[in-house]
Amino acid sequence: MKKLVFIIEDDLVQQKMLQVHFEDMLGNYTARTFSNPEDMMQHLREKPFAVVLDHFFSDKMGKTGLDYLRLMRKNHSSIPVIYYTTLDDEAVRAEVMSLGAEQYIIKNSASLVRLRSALDNLHEKESKKGFFKKLFN
Repeated sequence: MKKLVFIIEDDLVQQKMLQVHFEDMLGNYTARTFSNPEDMMQHLREKPFAVVLDHFFSDKMGKTGLDYLRLMRKNHSSIPVIYYTTLDDEAVRAEVMSLGAEQYIIKNSASLVRLRSALDNLHEKESKKGFFKKLFN
């Protein structure tokens, strides 16, 4: 069964590239794309396997991915978030990681490989959690 991944990216070219990467190249995922994080927030009850969240958005509200990560942590803290951004800022990285994001990935020529590694790590965590859950039940 394919795992659902939400991709929040306002650049439609990047959005489509990520969707193809997840669905066709990796093959284990169904990618649901959103240009606006507000739209994604309404669908979190679907409990995606992971959320790939961009930092910058061209919305009128002036919020960044960091603002939406804070909101997600308040109401949906168990959903893993991979922060995917062009912003190479140590202060933002530190805050993102302190809010419990799985990884902070800077968009560059190696970012698709890093996304794959982040997802592999999530699968490993999930399988360990399932193993220990079965062991102690």
